[in-house]
Order: sequence, then structure tokens, then C-alpha cells
Amino acid sequence: MYAIGVGKNKKEVLIAVENLKKEGILVETVEDSEELIQGLLSRKYEGVIRGTLSSSEVIPKLKEKIGRFYRASILKNPFTGQVFLLTPVGIDEIKDDFSDKLDIIKYSSEFIQAIGLIPKIGLLSAGRLSDVGRSLKIDESIENCEEILKKVKNSNELMNVQIEHRGILIEEYLKDGFNIIVADDGISGNLLFRVFALVFEIEGFGAIILNSEKVKFIDTSRSGDSKRYYNAVKFLKNGF
Repeated sequence: MYAIGVGKNKKEVLIAVENLKKEGILVETVEDSEELIQGLLSRKYEGVIRGTLSSSEVIPKLKEKIGRFYRASILKNPFTGQVFLLTPVGIDEIKDDFSDKLDIIKYSSEFIQAIGLIPKIGLLSAGRLSDVGRSLKIDESIENCEEILKKVKNSNELMNVQIEHRGILIEEYLKDGFNIIVADDGISGNLLFRVFALVFEIEGFGAIILNSEKVKFIDTSRSGDSKRYYNAVKFLKNGF
């Protein structure tokens, strides 16, 4: 059985639950964030979806139990039809730009390998590589990505991943089938997610949790429609 949180906005969640039940997939709705997290960690549920419960309630409780983590949205590439991860998408998830991004690359690569794909990582920075000198912020962003690129390429732990830094050119990464896009920071990642998923309605499956615990939890936007909640449960069941 799976569980999905329900807050003030229930309509889209309940539509998703009914559609899943028609396929024989049992989903329980949970109105309390503590109960949802406890059900996840006790293995009462095979997997958990945040649904429409408030992020400010659920996410801190989850961090208390499993430690710090990052989130990566699972989206369908509009050019290739394959899934890719966009990360980080939590606006406050980057504390140290260098070390946090290395952790994100490690955990997202492990996830991509777990679902049977070869990690192909694109690092996003604040401008084209030729834009160095236009502003301090752009320079720092580009330099940081170049350092991360060198570190990953010299890492024995990440020797099987493909990684490139093409600056701000996200369209190139997607056209070339990169399956992990590492945003410049959590704010730009969140903005990209909202443009992709909520403005242009690119099909998505919610956001997985990236840390060493590998919990089966998918974070979903309260602004999502029933299809996203449906997709999130289906991904938990079939994807990992």
C-alpha cells in the first residue's frame, strides 16, 4: 500500500487516488504530516507522496528523521521523451555551493543507475562560458562549475558518469539527452521546475529525496493536478 498526504486542497489528490484504485493500486490518504512520515519510516507504506500537505510541515519532520537531503524533480524530456532529474529544486537546499553540488551529483547518479540508466550530467551556471567578465556573480558561478567538473572527472567514485559544463544552455543538455541537470542554485532550480511543470505542463512525477537513506518518498507541489499525483505513485511502484 502507498500513502499520499491531503491538506486543504483535496480534489486533485482524490481524483488520482480513484484512478489508481481502478488499476488495483491501493493508496491511503493521510491528513497528518507526522503520521505520514512515521508510516514511511516504519515501512507501513511501500512509498509515500507528500500530496497537498504543506511543505513547511512535512519537510522539516522528514529532515529530523533522516538528516539533510536534496530534492530532484523527475520530469519527462520534451525532446527525447525520457525522464531526467532537475536538481536542486528546494530554494534553501544549497548551503555550500561546491560540496553540496558534489553530494547532489553523487546521489542523483546513484538514483539514475538504480533505474537502469547511465548518468549523463549537465552543470548549469549563470551564463555562457564566453560571458566571463560581465559580472562577479556570473564569474563565480562559471568558475565553480569548472571546479566541480574537474573534481568529478578525477573522482574514482564517479568515474562511470558523463559530465559536462556548457554554462546556461539548458536547451542543449535536453536536446542531447542529459538525464541529470544540476541547476545553479535551489532558487533557479525551483523556477525552472515551475516553468517546465506548471507553466508549460511538461509531464512530471514529483521530486525524489537525495541522500544516503534512499527513502521512497516523493515530494509534490500543492499546485499540481491529479495527473502528477497519479504519476508520482506509479513511479514509486514501477520506477525505483
